[in-house]
Amino acid sequence: MAQKSRAQRQQQVLRTAGFAAWLLGLLFLGLSVVGAIRWPHWVWTAPIACAVLSLATTYRMRHTAGLRRPIALATLTLVLLLAAGALANLAAGITH
Repeated sequence: MAQKSRAQRQQQVLRTAGFAAWLLGLLFLGLSVVGAIRWPHWVWTAPIACAVLSLATTYRMRHTAGLRRPIALATLTLVLLLAAGALANLAAGITH
């Protein structure tokens, strides 16, 4: 039985984390767009921007090589997803 190399395991973890971050980014983007349509207000632009930026960093994370750069991009993606969720909650509280 051949064991997976360290690089293969890292790529598998990056693919799984990237897919989960992509789904969360799409979820927050969709909810923010629906909120902006349902309760029009300029405050919805912040969670939409964070969600779009998180999708962009997820794309970059999945298409980079090396070890340090994907870790930095994964951290940035996590921060942007947390900001998108918090700002969407804030926007819903302000407009609802």
